[in-house]
Amino acid sequence: MSTHTDTLTWPAARIRQTFLDFFAERGHRVVPSSAVFPLDDPTLLFTNAGMNQFKDVFLGTGTRDYTRAVDTQKCIRASGKHNDLEDVGVDTYHHTFFEMLGNWSFGDYFKEDTIVWAWTLLTEVFGLPKERLWVTVFEGDAADGLGPDTEAERIWLEKTDVDPARVLRLPKGENFWEMGDTGPCGPCSEIHLDRGGPETNPADGSDPVLGITGENERFIELWNLVFMEFQRLDDGSLKELPAKSVDTGMGFERITAVLQGTNSNYHTDLFAPVLERIADLTGKTYEGGDSLSDIAFRVCADHMRALTASLSDGATPSNTGRGYVLRRLVRRAARFGTQELGMQEPWLYQVVPAVAESLGDAFPEMRARLDHVQLIIEEEERSFGRTLGRGIQRFEALAKEVEAGGSKSLPGDQAFELYATSGFPQDLVEQMARERGLSVDLEGWASAETKHRNASKSEGRFKQLLSAEELESVPGETESLFYRDGIDSCRDEDCKVQYVADRGDGEVVVVLDRSPFYAESGGQVGDRGRLQIGASLVQVTDTKKVGGVVAHIGKLVEGPLPLAGAAAVAIVAAERRELIRKNHSATHLLGKALREVLGEHVAQQGSEVDDARLRFDFSNPSGMTPEQIDEVERLVNQAVYFNDPVVVSEEELDAAKQRGVVAAFGEKYGERVRVVDMGGWSTELCGGTHVERTGDIGAFAVTSERAISAGVRRLEGVTGPAAVALFQEQRRLLRDAARTLKAAPEELVSRALQLQKQLKEAKKQKAAGQGADVARVAEELRGKLVERDGISWLVADLEGLGGGDLRAVAEAAKGLAPDLVLCLFGREGKAVPFLTSCQGRALETGYKAGDLAKVIAEHLGGGGGGKPAQAQGKGLDASAVPAAVEALAAL
Repeated sequence: MSTHTDTLTWPAARIRQTFLDFFAERGHRVVPSSAVFPLDDPTLLFTNAGMNQFKDVFLGTGTRDYTRAVDTQKCIRASGKHNDLEDVGVDTYHHTFFEMLGNWSFGDYFKEDTIVWAWTLLTEVFGLPKERLWVTVFEGDAADGLGPDTEAERIWLEKTDVDPARVLRLPKGENFWEMGDTGPCGPCSEIHLDRGGPETNPADGSDPVLGITGENERFIELWNLVFMEFQRLDDGSLKELPAKSVDTGMGFERITAVLQGTNSNYHTDLFAPVLERIADLTGKTYEGGDSLSDIAFRVCADHMRALTASLSDGATPSNTGRGYVLRRLVRRAARFGTQELGMQEPWLYQVVPAVAESLGDAFPEMRARLDHVQLIIEEEERSFGRTLGRGIQRFEALAKEVEAGGSKSLPGDQAFELYATSGFPQDLVEQMARERGLSVDLEGWASAETKHRNASKSEGRFKQLLSAEELESVPGETESLFYRDGIDSCRDEDCKVQYVADRGDGEVVVVLDRSPFYAESGGQVGDRGRLQIGASLVQVTDTKKVGGVVAHIGKLVEGPLPLAGAAAVAIVAAERRELIRKNHSATHLLGKALREVLGEHVAQQGSEVDDARLRFDFSNPSGMTPEQIDEVERLVNQAVYFNDPVVVSEEELDAAKQRGVVAAFGEKYGERVRVVDMGGWSTELCGGTHVERTGDIGAFAVTSERAISAGVRRLEGVTGPAAVALFQEQRRLLRDAARTLKAAPEELVSRALQLQKQLKEAKKQKAAGQGADVARVAEELRGKLVERDGISWLVADLEGLGGGDLRAVAEAAKGLAPDLVLCLFGREGKAVPFLTSCQGRALETGYKAGDLAKVIAEHLGGGGGGKPAQAQGKGLDASAVPAAVEALAAL
């Protein structure tokens, strides 16, 4: 594969930096990309636009200490409303993973600066030909009561030198941007590039309106300038946002292709090292065309970028939500690799280093987590390989059921289960069905797929605990009092009610002007307690944060619905808070201990801290040994014994990171951060509640350690009273075991080894006796041999033997004749284990044990199969054994 990336005037890294520098010079804060999946937004599976990390600002529920920002944001569009998955690889400009270059104004500049700067950057800095640029503006929408965006149109015509004939008005579907069914929105102005082509055929895009609004490779959208003016409410109406803002997005891969003089994003230096790595691994050549092989190259390159980005940020494949999407990407790429590139063994994980090399300068976490990402992808590939075999068995069972019923069509819902449970794509299921003369009910498949997608999708609606209208009724943010005077505090506080939301059946959400309740954040659960508001009593069951507002969620158990302005006493459940503090502080010590025992590669993948226990997820390629768990437990308890003070301070984020303070993986921090230091041994960024001294934890015990996905382990533990209770329970079990085995506790191991030795000897004696029985049974079968055309046949129903004994007899019976077909039946409860084998001339003349097993399975039900020399299975209907024997005799 030839490339021109070594002599580029505009390499991708220069383009990215030029964009950031251009806006930094105009007063913008350069902010880092947020994770590729939102950590604090349950309405989105993935970050699919640059604005996601600023959504709270647009809604008026959050603030930043800057009003202008610029960034390059990692994005994934592979699910929900914004889903480009099916187009990836087929064309050369759709991707699941991409970077979105963007500049932002939060109540600062608006349309004029946005438009003028965009035009200046594209035409004067990047040097794009003005005569090839087209601009669109919003034409208005009667249903929403909106007129055309004449302000943006006027600025284009008066403040830039764009050709007036190239400024077009387009409808809402093209020039009104919305994140989802609800949420921030507004008119937009798009800049498109005409890359040239035939001028006489509107179908190919020579008509600018057809070209700009259609999918083609001649007219491409470069930059979308969104003017955030409205909030789409649940009833579909529009409401003006508290401050008018700007949200722009330019596809980095597209502008890179343009500046590097190619019509394909895949022919840029962003993709070249990835495609070259795929070529090296597969021995194939990427030609850049429309062949299935070239499509496979593009699919694999794109999907590996998406997977590397998401797994580096801490996501993991699973069967639900974003994890389901990631698993589908692995399997989609693996299928293309197998069918079109001839790759039978796991190989995609070896592409990851090329992705990290391409993107690692901009996103260093990809290099830092390279081994972790490779481990997960390799395991996913191997898992899909195992699933493939099980899926084929499911397909065979379904096909036989359909054929037995006289139908020629696989039910769509059941066929889709092959995809949902085994990862079989629709086209593969259709191909397998055609081979049996069957078809697939595609309407039923589509219906089942829609239901499945709706069940696993959580994207598209900006649902909040408090709506935008309710938040507008709250006079101000809640002053948090859970941390005061250098220590965690949960004392009773006099407060004032700012807002009460009645959710029916006594369920309420109460907002106070100040509160000692801790709102759920950073893996720590929200506080519980009660609010005494005059004659009313609210039992608080959870506490959450909505922007700068603390929402107390609970049940009105006494008195009338409280009114705004009423005095309140906020009372936190202090004993529960104390247990949470112990567990949270122990989690910090646990993270440090894991890094000391396992290595600095350990990174936190998530945590959950409540009053009952703590949970800590971390990256590690293998399970911990008992000795490692003991050492981690010892180190944590040692820190507890030292009884060091827990010191909390506020610092600048950059300064804290430079001195080695540990940041929770994927967490979003402000410019100033809270640092929790435990004796100088564990120092982490954290906004949660903690003990005053490490000794307050009391004790720590590990309760479990297990895998939750490839390369990610989960360790759970308890502290304080729960740890003491665990120690006492383990001592009781030890005492009971000692009493049962009639041994002192310190002699239990030797006693158990002694019993194991005795048991092993007993089994050995039993096996010796069984061996003699096996030889006797095999010899008795000699009289049942039947010879046909020089081949000996032995078909026998041995009702007294289970599967294990049946295999032993079969092995012995192979010595009865050199040219032998053997079919034996046994019993295991109601099931019928069976075994077939072929040897000598039987194999040479075409008999196959696997085919014989299928004949048996057709009569007995269940399944069976194997290799030509030997096969086995288990039938379901013992009464059908005579019919199976008769069928074999007929052969």
